Amino acid sequence: MKRTCQIIIALCLPLLLCGPVRAQHSGPYVGAFIGGNALMDAESSDDLGSFSLKFDPALQGSAVLGWDFEPGNPVGEGRIELEYTRRSNPLDKVKFAEGSFKGGGNVTTDSLLLNFFGVFRDDRPWAPYVGVGIGAARIEASDLQVTGQPMSNDSNFVFAYQLGIGVDFALTKRLNLDLGYRFFGSTKPRFAETNGHKFAMDYFSHSAVLGLRVGF
Repeated sequence: MKRTCQIIIALCLPLLLCGPVRAQHSGPYVGAFIGGNALMDAESSDDLGSFSLKFDPALQGSAVLGWDFEPGNPVGEGRIELEYTRRSNPLDKVKFAEGSFKGGGNVTTDSLLLNFFGVFRDDRPWAPYVGVGIGAARIEASDLQVTGQPMSNDSNFVFAYQLGIGVDFALTKRLNLDLGYRFFGSTKPRFAETNGHKFAMDYFSHSAVLGLRVGF
């Protein structure tokens, strides 16, 4: 995750020093993003007690379809978009009261969100933004294991939300580079265990993303 952030920053710094492209696109756009995703330790519980799940960081990918508001729009400067994202994090360890044990399998999330971004534009060649998104996610516990023993293989649909900040850089009137941070969360998914119980887990993640948006 740290190396992913360093690569993204190194790629973007030269662009921030270039001359401005002042023309602003308004209308529809499409985009694609890639980034590093760190799924936070998930506090979990079932009928037998509480435990926590620790995950390894991984890559994520997104596709967006949106609309750039024209300058002077009464709703303000910014954009609205529909975003699909896929995240999949390997389970590293499972921690019980008696100790930590090696985990296996993945927790994979497919989310569909409606995002609203406010963009702060002036004479600079780049524009910071903040945003919020709401929607739904399918979270899958894919062949989760503890010390090689099956734990869960189930999926659940949940309410999902997102907060984001970042910087837009206009490469041309229709092409924008986007460097951003996203915090993604959901209501607790519940998964069936192989022992007949069900467990609920927290789901919160941090992501650094780099993307391109093309207006048309």
